[in-house]
Order: sequence, then structure tokens, then C-alpha cells
Amino acid sequence: MAVEADRPGVRETAALGAGGELLPHIAEILPLAQAGTPHEVSQSGRTSGKIVLTTRL
Repeated sequence: MAVEADRPGVRETAALGAGGELLPHIAEILPLAQAGTPHEVSQSGRTSGKIVLTTRL
């Protein structure tokens, strides 16, 4: 899916997310203390999906 970075595009993306039609692929969930890890992994090209940082695990 491609969306322009403008107000209508953001609204369309938000509507898809609210309707459960936009489901991101999450590769990994890490604590905020490991904030350097996602950067290293993404730079290596070895990940598929999003890396989420959380303040609670």
C-alpha cells in the first residue's frame, strides 16, 4: 500500500488502522534499555518487519 504523506493520506491510513485492516508485521519487541539494538539490526538488513521499543515488558 502506498499513501501520500499528506492529510488525506494520513486520514486514510488512520481509518485502515482503526478498522483493523492495517496490520504491521512486528519482527521484534525490545525494552527501551536496548534502544541501540534495533538500529544495529535494521542497518544489517537482517530484519523483516518493524522493531518496537517499549517501556514495559
